[in-house]
Amino acid sequence: MAAAKEQKRSLHIVMFPWLAFGHIIPYLELSKLIALKGHKISFISTPRNIDRLPKLPPIFASSINFVKIPLPKLDEIPENAEATMDINGGHMDYLKKAFDGLESRLELSIHLTAIY
Repeated sequence: MAAAKEQKRSLHIVMFPWLAFGHIIPYLELSKLIALKGHKISFISTPRNIDRLPKLPPIFASSINFVKIPLPKLDEIPENAEATMDINGGHMDYLKKAFDGLESRLELSIHLTAIY
C-alpha cells in the first residue's frame, strides 16, 4: 500500500537565481540533483550569464532547459553587465533595480515554459 502512495510524480521547477555566480552555480548544481530525480527544470537567467555557465553533460539535455531573459537596460549599469562580477559596488543598487525589472518577463517566461 505504501509503495502505491510513493508513485513517482514529475514536477516542473523554475530556478531563478540572483545575478551573482555565488548564487547561480549552486542553483545549477541543485537543478542537476533535482533533474536526476526525474523532474524538469527551467533555469532562468540573463543571456550572458547562461552563456557563461559550464556545459551540462548530455544526461541533462531533456530535463534542464535554459531560458534567457534580457536584463532591462539602465544607463547606470555598464553595457553587457549582467552579474555582480561585471560591476563595482557603486552599481549594485542599479543591478537590483534591473533585476526587479525582470518581473514581467519572468511571468511571461513561466507561462511559456509551462508547456515545456
